[in-house]
Amino acid sequence: MLTQAEHDLCAVRSNQIDYSRILSLHYLGNYTRELPVNMTRMMENAYDWEHLPFIHESSFSSISLIASGKWGWRARIGIPGGGIQLLDLIIDLSENYWVSTVISGPGEGTEIHTKATNVSNETIEVDVRFYLPEAPADQSAQEFVLKYLQDQYRRLYDEDQDLMSGRQEALDTKAKLQKITDKPEIQLVGNLAALSKDASHITRLGKQRYAVRFHQGAWIAHGTTCPHMLGPLQDSVIDASGTVTCPWHGYRFDIESGDNLDGKCASLGLAPTVFEDDGQLFLKA
Repeated sequence: MLTQAEHDLCAVRSNQIDYSRILSLHYLGNYTRELPVNMTRMMENAYDWEHLPFIHESSFSSISLIASGKWGWRARIGIPGGGIQLLDLIIDLSENYWVSTVISGPGEGTEIHTKATNVSNETIEVDVRFYLPEAPADQSAQEFVLKYLQDQYRRLYDEDQDLMSGRQEALDTKAKLQKITDKPEIQLVGNLAALSKDASHITRLGKQRYAVRFHQGAWIAHGTTCPHMLGPLQDSVIDASGTVTCPWHGYRFDIESGDNLDGKCASLGLAPTVFEDDGQLFLKA
């Protein structure tokens, strides 16, 4: 919950980028990178505040949303090792440009300006520019801070690239599955002797893909993708209570009923029955 001081700081924040502010800031340097993703996935990622403590756990320990909209989002963020930041990310969608600003907390006043540019239909370039409220004490300090920020953003984009590519792959797979017209009631998973009990075996039944896994002494099945943004569930740990958690946003599902336990998104739906017959494992709708 926001303190009164934090509330007051947020209340005066604009939801539009003030490009002229750059003139009053100290330009530290930049980080550029080509990413094998399209612009839609990149801008989707900029709006996606929920993934930060799950995909970027070395940089964010928690996040509590304060406000969001087409303009971007504002949140209270926990920093690993302790500390709190108020941060907003303001987006100019027409320019594929966004600015993240540390409103309060460690790094207060730091602004990160990012411009994304199409290189091809499936490749973009990001130019990330770092601005400070005032210049560091000397050249050595400036080089230290710049290297720290460049290393941090290199790591962040390593992690984000995997998420964005995984999201596109999941969307492509979903589109292909929707074109399937067959409606089998039974699907062979494989020979029991050849199925590892330590692995997740992906099996399609009609338009759906299921992860078939050995859990608490029995073979079970559950959906492979989170209904929220198609996050991958097939390799997520199933805890002792029978809950599987999306690695992208932390949404939790009961594997028996398929229900979302957070009340944040749709259910996985009831999975098909898993049964054994003559040394083989099957799914039954």
